[in-house]
Amino acid sequence: MELQPDSILAKWTVPQCPFSIEYSPRVLDDIRLAVTDAFFSLPRGGAEIGGLLLGRYENGRVTIVESTPMECEHAFGPSFVLSDRDHAKLSEAIAAAKNSQLKPVGWWHSHTRTEIFLSEADQQIHNKFFPEPWQLALVLKPHTFQPMRAGFFFREADGSIHAAATYQEITLEPLPMRPVGVPAPPPPVSPSPVFHETPGGRVIDAQLSQPDPPVPEVPVEAPRVEVPPPAFLSSAPPPERQSRRWTGLIAAAVGVALALGGYATRGRWLPVLDRQTQSGPNEAVALNVIDRDGQLQIRWNGAALAVSGATAGSLLILDGNSNVDVPLDARHVHSGAFTYVRKSKRVDVTLALTQPGGKEVRLGTLYTGAPPVSHADAPPPPNPAPVSADGPAVRQERDSLRKENAGLKLELARQIERNKLLDKGLEELRKAVQREQQRKRLEVQSPDTAK
Repeated sequence: MELQPDSILAKWTVPQCPFSIEYSPRVLDDIRLAVTDAFFSLPRGGAEIGGLLLGRYENGRVTIVESTPMECEHAFGPSFVLSDRDHAKLSEAIAAAKNSQLKPVGWWHSHTRTEIFLSEADQQIHNKFFPEPWQLALVLKPHTFQPMRAGFFFREADGSIHAAATYQEITLEPLPMRPVGVPAPPPPVSPSPVFHETPGGRVIDAQLSQPDPPVPEVPVEAPRVEVPPPAFLSSAPPPERQSRRWTGLIAAAVGVALALGGYATRGRWLPVLDRQTQSGPNEAVALNVIDRDGQLQIRWNGAALAVSGATAGSLLILDGNSNVDVPLDARHVHSGAFTYVRKSKRVDVTLALTQPGGKEVRLGTLYTGAPPVSHADAPPPPNPAPVSADGPAVRQERDSLRKENAGLKLELARQIERNKLLDKGLEELRKAVQREQQRKRLEVQSPDTAK
């Protein structure tokens, strides 16, 4: 089994950094293991975690030799966003670390859903808790099938931070396992880091190029760093959240069932919608009167929106000195026609339509013409040919008309029921679509996408 000495330090430096950075590869490998465990703890990005970097700063050199985790209750989701309580605990952890031999030289955290950079929230944490010019930040980016990448961020000579991207990335390959109970061999005289060229520039590898001394293998399992799961994963969701979740699932299932039922029965209701569309549901009521030998045919557009949605209505007819009020039920309102025998040469007609909710729509029209002809003055009609009032032809026609009338009434009743079911299904489908759109808007506004 190969060994990786703990005392070996790798060096990271770029011309823009006013100090050099040295770190223990074993410390970064422990951080890599913790970030990987949190990354696979949840689907679609896992949980983001962070910690303190402990070490020393002397002679223009920052040395990282230890790391401790930072508490994050993940009050805003799986992203590494600190709450007020997390801020207070971080202040206590930094104060306790300052009293020890190793000082906080910076901090680290993972980005599982974004690239390697410092967001505005990250910069606020860095400026508030790590204000020294030599304190740094380390951002790690895990991947499912590729090695983990990382990069340091620091304050340049003028105090600014190049937060958009790191100047030089580090590729963190897994280090060889270290057996328990075998002391680490002494470090070599002059270790040197290994460089390799990548499309993004020159990268310093976390492992160093040097031969390892042979060590007898010991059949002992390597230690594993146990990372406690985030607090929001260990607690069960409250009952009201579970209730809302089941309510949403049931509503979505009902919406899907209604949509499938509407699609399966489209042959019945789609022609009705087509006829309503072709007849112009938004057209005017178009109230008008036509005189035919003293009979006023009062007509209006039965497909107009104010008529088709009316629950009842009435006709107020002012005929000379007489006043006639004719109540209309919904069926007569939708028929769009009424016949009235006038008595004078001027007739005022007012149509009142009762809408759902009690609102009333009124429309009026006027007829003027010659006085109606009195039946006493009219010439007698010619004597018709005598026809038996109860002959076979009359009875046959009467029976046929009765059957046709009964069939029309039955079909009308069925059509009304189908329209009610269709309206109810369309309303449920519309509500389901609105709920789905609201859910998507909430996902877009989630703090998980703030970075």
